[in-house]
Amino acid sequence: MNEQLTILELLDRYVKGTLSAEEAADIEKRLTEDESFRKQAAEHREIANALKAYGRRVELKASLDVLHTDLQKPVVSLPVSGWRKYKTLSAVAASVALISIAATLWTTQNIRSQQNSDYQELRRTVDKIQKTQSALEKDLKRKPVVAPQFAATGFLISAQGYVITSQHVIAKADSVYIQNEKYGSLKAVVVHSDPVNDVSVLKIVTPVKIQSVPYTLSEDQADLAEDVYTLGFPREEVVFGEGSISSLTGYRANPNAYQISVPVNPGNSGGPLLNKQGALIGMISGVQTQAAGAAFAIKSTVLKEILLDSVLDSLQAPIRLPKTNAIKNSTRVEQVKKLRECVFLVNVYKN
Repeated sequence: MNEQLTILELLDRYVKGTLSAEEAADIEKRLTEDESFRKQAAEHREIANALKAYGRRVELKASLDVLHTDLQKPVVSLPVSGWRKYKTLSAVAASVALISIAATLWTTQNIRSQQNSDYQELRRTVDKIQKTQSALEKDLKRKPVVAPQFAATGFLISAQGYVITSQHVIAKADSVYIQNEKYGSLKAVVVHSDPVNDVSVLKIVTPVKIQSVPYTLSEDQADLAEDVYTLGFPREEVVFGEGSISSLTGYRANPNAYQISVPVNPGNSGGPLLNKQGALIGMISGVQTQAAGAAFAIKSTVLKEILLDSVLDSLQAPIRLPKTNAIKNSTRVEQVKKLRECVFLVNVYKN
């Protein structure tokens, strides 16, 4: 019985990504060689995911039931002194929190459905590159080059070949290719999408050896006015941009995002947002068209939750996130040199 509990504890820590490198390697070896262990691990993951999903539904339903009850109560005007009779001030705070939760859910699920919204997603529509394409056709005498319909940015989040980008970039894509100076052009497939948070995870399927990812995902919220920077592809070559955190919430007070003062353009969607230590604190998502200099980025805490939790439903094994920030003590120039190897132009093709 104790051995069984130990195995379940190891599997639980493996799913959460809290095992050491040696322990994780041992688990993965057993998953490959021991069919009985592999079946046990699959059953454990399925049960854990089911319980987690059920718990979230129960929590959300309870919150909305309480909110619905509070909103149906008649409004009673009380004199200031009358409030002293009420010792349950925490109930007032709880009601405000519930209203905030409901508003947040409504906001995040409806941002992208606003027909007249002033929020602009930053994927780039690729024009016909007639000069370049014609030159290729003439010089190489081959079939016409097919240009992608959309282009944006993505970046590595694991040496296993996983890349993260914005969901709106690859929505309904027939094929996706990513490229940069180090790795050239690589085919990628979508393994998970989160439309609510506008996040998608890609897996590189072209055989390629990735040594390591030099940055880590920050587990802490950034500070107001903190210096940040990004790399992206608003054009065919990588572009650097810098600024600061201008608000700790995003578009329409979305708590899952930051507002930033970094200059971004169509094509920057899916780009990494990093602090001066070179730690990943977010991912560029969009801009507010009616507010100059107001851009937004999904927080790294949200990205990490998606990568360690939701993606498991789509994969056989968890994503191993980088644990060491190798560029923490480097200059900005040195950081960018390393980062360029991990940031990709994302080309999306549709029939």
